[in-house]
Amino acid sequence: MILGSARGRQAGRVAIAADRGVPGNDPSAPDAAIVGVSHGTILGRPPTAGILVAMQAEPSSPDGGAIAESFRRRVDDEVERALAARRDQVATLAPEALALIDEIARLFRAGGKRLRPLFCFWGHLGGGGVDGPEIVRAGAGVEVLHVSALMHDDVMDRAHLRRGAPPSFRLLAGPGADRESFGQAAAILAGDLAHALADELLTECGFAPERVVRAFGHFHEMRVQAVSGQFLDLVYARERIGYDPSAGAARARRVAALKSGSYSVTGPLLVGATLAGAPPEVLNGLAAYGRPLGEAFQLRDDVLGTFGDPAVTGKDRDTDILEGKHTMLVAKSRELGDDSARRVLDERLGRRDLPAEQIEEVRTIMRVSGALEATLELVRELAELATAELAQVPLAPAASAALAELADQVAFRDE
Repeated sequence: MILGSARGRQAGRVAIAADRGVPGNDPSAPDAAIVGVSHGTILGRPPTAGILVAMQAEPSSPDGGAIAESFRRRVDDEVERALAARRDQVATLAPEALALIDEIARLFRAGGKRLRPLFCFWGHLGGGGVDGPEIVRAGAGVEVLHVSALMHDDVMDRAHLRRGAPPSFRLLAGPGADRESFGQAAAILAGDLAHALADELLTECGFAPERVVRAFGHFHEMRVQAVSGQFLDLVYARERIGYDPSAGAARARRVAALKSGSYSVTGPLLVGATLAGAPPEVLNGLAAYGRPLGEAFQLRDDVLGTFGDPAVTGKDRDTDILEGKHTMLVAKSRELGDDSARRVLDERLGRRDLPAEQIEEVRTIMRVSGALEATLELVRELAELATAELAQVPLAPAASAALAELADQVAFRDE
């Protein structure tokens, strides 16, 4: 499904647009005119904050689905190739460390929607680039970075389930009295190895060096923002009691924007577009589309992390409550709930020994207070804002329609 709007934007036929006359189509050609665009800056036109367009479902284009599926398969093949090459290297250095490569491969194969590579791909085509092995390699680098982040995130959250199986730090633990600390250390190392592989894939993607250097600026930015947001997540979980409830939503949105806004949407878009040599107006427009959608991505993830079906999401739905994560659900529960509800939240959030019935009572507060409904409404508004921004970006119809469809997938996904 794709998002339609009252402004009359039509999805059109999702296909690879002809690139005749578009500068920068040769991926190996140097481009001295590439202009870097900050994730946090929109240049040249005012934002459309507060302009929310009506949203309706339209049939997804079969051509767009086929193109996306083909790209996903090629990304998977490229990651498998890179893992095989790195496996051969590690085998000569320390065969024992092959367990780390095997765990990266297992987690990668266990699932994932490959949304980040798709944002990279459509950002590239929208920026005037063409499909080819170069953008496949770059997309593979974006996806392997995500694998790295999952490994580290599960250690921090002490998670029990990831993609339908125990997370990496639990699988790598092995026997012995020190199994917990060993598993955590091994998972951190596996994540570091995946991080290095992500850098390698982007570095060696095959585009002109000038473009790769520019793209790495966005690749670095998405990581810096994600780490900053992740640390705020830890800080706010520790400081969950004693702050003004009216300030909670702003704190939760700050975390969501940093954790996922750049890392999941804006960063991949700008990496792909920069590798195409996209002009500033396209880079600015994609950033304006990506920021609200990236925030919606994280807010939806938080909802699924508490109310999703583990059989569908592949994750348990108690971790955020047990860890005391300061999500929008928690912020809105404090803001909209009564004093009794706030006392229950203060007593129970962050208690890892919380029995199942008390966890359910926290979920009930989130429903009854209106926090769940308010969070879902904010996700919808942010997705609509993203599509309104997208309508202003000078993109080929194919890329515009595909990015509208991705906005739908992000905002209304069940996994």
